[in-house]
This record gives sequence, C-alpha cells and structure tokens, in this order.
Amino acid sequence: MILDSISDFLNKDIENKLLFKNDYLFPSILISYILFVTWIGPSLMITRKPFKLRGIMVVYNFIEVCVNIYVFKWIFSTTIFYWHARCLLFEDPEYLAIYKKTLPLWRFILLNKMFELWDMVFIVLRKKWNQLSGLHIIHHSIVCSMAWWFTRNPSRTGFYFFVVLGINIVVHTVLYTYYGLSSIGPHMEKYLWWKKYLTALQIGQFVVDIAYVSFEVLTGCKTVGISEIITFAFITYLLILFLNLYKEKYCK
Repeated sequence: MILDSISDFLNKDIENKLLFKNDYLFPSILISYILFVTWIGPSLMITRKPFKLRGIMVVYNFIEVCVNIYVFKWIFSTTIFYWHARCLLFEDPEYLAIYKKTLPLWRFILLNKMFELWDMVFIVLRKKWNQLSGLHIIHHSIVCSMAWWFTRNPSRTGFYFFVVLGINIVVHTVLYTYYGLSSIGPHMEKYLWWKKYLTALQIGQFVVDIAYVSFEVLTGCKTVGISEIITFAFITYLLILFLNLYKEKYCK
C-alpha cells in the first residue's frame, strides 16, 4: 500500500496532490520541523532520558544509502540521455517536454528530502546536543524548500540542477554510509577514521557546483534568472558555512 501511494504521487497529475494543491501545507510542515528541532523537542527532552534508537538509526541510514544510490542511477541515466538539452532555454518546447517526463524523478527527490528531515528529529530524541547545529537545520530546510519549489515550477528549473543534484546524491550516499556504520555501535569507531574527510568532501562538492554553474552561465549555455541567483547564492552560503565548520573542527 505504501509503494502504491508513492507510485501514485510520482506519476499522477501534480495539480491534484495535496502537497502542491495546498499552498500552506509544505510551509507548515517545514515550520513545524524547525520549531520541533530548535525549541519544542529540546524543551520536551530536557527532563527525559534519551531514546535508544540504535536499531531504527541503522535501518534509517542504510535505507537512505539505498535510496540515494537508486536516485543517483536515475539522475545519471536521465542526464546522459538528455545531455543535448543542457543549453536549451526554459521556454523551449523541447525543454519543457523533457522536464515533464522527468517530473516523477523530481517528486521522488522531494519525498526523499522530506524523509531526510528525520535526521535532526533523531538527534533531538537521542539528546545528542553536540550534533544539533544550525548549519544542518539550515541545510535540510533550504534543500527541501528548493526541491519543493522546483517541482512546482518546472519552467524555472535549469538542466544544471541535474548535475548539481547528482553530485549531492553521491556525497549523501557516502555520508549515510558513515552514519549507518557509526550507528551500529562504539566498536565501529576504529573503522571510521575517515570522518574528517566527510566535511572536505562536502566542501569539494560546493566548489564543483559553483564552477559548473558559473561555466554554464559564462559560456552562454544558461541565462541568469531568479532560480540561478538563488541556487548560486545558496551553494556559496553553504560553502562558507562548511569552510567555517572545517576550520573550527580540524584547523586548531
């Protein structure tokens, strides 16, 4: 039944989906999430013992590994197949037709980004306050918002977003592999010496993203519009935040 519901969400008319039909539903979900992880959750947990969610965390993280591998294969094959369309303008009928064909992919990505909001919820329930950072809350919230906005506005989503998202999915596969292994137990710590390089990998991701988007614009492959400005500003903002995080953790 769950799989049937997901299939229905991915493949039927988007106008009839409650998540898009109601302009206030998604913002309400996101605001509720932010309030819970920053205020409500910590307030409720302050006098309670942390939940032991090891089994749930292991399953959750390895589900995310599998989902991200599946999404990457989907993005990679779509990008290669439609590579000829990377320089088409938003208004081009061929581009709009291609985007319409890829809407199930975008919807699946949106569902997954919403599912990833559980990351911070688990942190709150386990009282891992050292892992509760504004950086990750901002990252999850904005990425989820962008996925929702781009799914609702197919004529404003550039082809470059496939490339940027494909790189992001690769990084997330590595991240959730690390999280999954670390959630198994303390005895896995000796195998996780590569934690330091996760932040470096994320920084590298943003550098490549900025370089690619800049190349697309400077070569005339894409015109600069609101979606390009938002994407470029967001990636640059994340790059600065992750550089500061790396400096604080590993450059002392």
